[in-house]
Amino acid sequence: MEMNGYTVRDGKQVADFAALKDDGSTACGVWIYSGVFPGEGQNMARRRNKGDGWISPEWGFAWPGNRRMLYNRASADPQGRPWSERKKYVWWDAAQHKWTGYDRPDFPDTKAPDTPGQEEGVGVDAHSGSDPFTLKADGRAWLFAPSGLKDGPLPTHYEPLESPVKNPVYRRQDSPIAKRFSRKDNPISAPGDPRFPYLATTYRVTEQYTSGSMSRWSSWLSELMPEMFAEISPELAAEKGIKNRDWIVVSSARGEIECRALVTRRLRPFQLNGALIHEIGLPYHWGYKGLVKGAMANDLVPLSEEPNVYIQEDKAFTCNIRKGRL
Repeated sequence: MEMNGYTVRDGKQVADFAALKDDGSTACGVWIYSGVFPGEGQNMARRRNKGDGWISPEWGFAWPGNRRMLYNRASADPQGRPWSERKKYVWWDAAQHKWTGYDRPDFPDTKAPDTPGQEEGVGVDAHSGSDPFTLKADGRAWLFAPSGLKDGPLPTHYEPLESPVKNPVYRRQDSPIAKRFSRKDNPISAPGDPRFPYLATTYRVTEQYTSGSMSRWSSWLSELMPEMFAEISPELAAEKGIKNRDWIVVSSARGEIECRALVTRRLRPFQLNGALIHEIGLPYHWGYKGLVKGAMANDLVPLSEEPNVYIQEDKAFTCNIRKGRL
């Protein structure tokens, strides 16, 4: 209820983040969850009502504002008609004079759409077919970003700091302004390094989604997800003579870890420039403390920082695997 937000004077829950004020009259734990508990006995996160459509807006709570898709105005044309009848999402109901559909509109739901013959987006609808992107000041999508990005106003393709292939688009292999940490314990393998021919990526598992440091101290979550593993494809497993649940060693230029193999078709080899490139998936929840312990995927990741918001590049790097203990 505190996360939802309330009026300070009487402690009543606010309906959603639109009711929050910056004058001290309301308090809220975090604005994106405002609306999850809008009134007494109304815990939206516990709802389990399946809808008739392919979206169920009354199943649990989706932040912000219980919307399953931001910018859902873009699912309809300027006159409010679905672009696709098969994939319709929100649309204008002229009889009710409001927007309806399978999701909560990401804009005022009584604002009429543009009308034929009128200049689109002028004097009719603050969130017309021209400007559905409500979290942008001008309501438009940006391909060109004049907001001071250090790597330029237009997106382009660089390979990760470590890659098994050369950049197929530009002569420049990786970002020239990504922050690298030149340390003896942080070597970076060169493109196509035969010692590390495979891609690795890290991810969360549902049972430990928030953070391993929190969830691996929970007995029931630890029981559901008891040990570290590496996902590999059946093709790579056959190539290496590895069976499901075998112990394997995953290595990178920084070090190596030992864990179980999870052989699954969720990971499939890539065909890149005529070569077969395998990918290995590594959850990063385990560590040296907790009710369950395990090898740490972060021991393999190169230390680096993206130039704009300084996020570590751990979604793609190179590695190798071999069979581990018998």
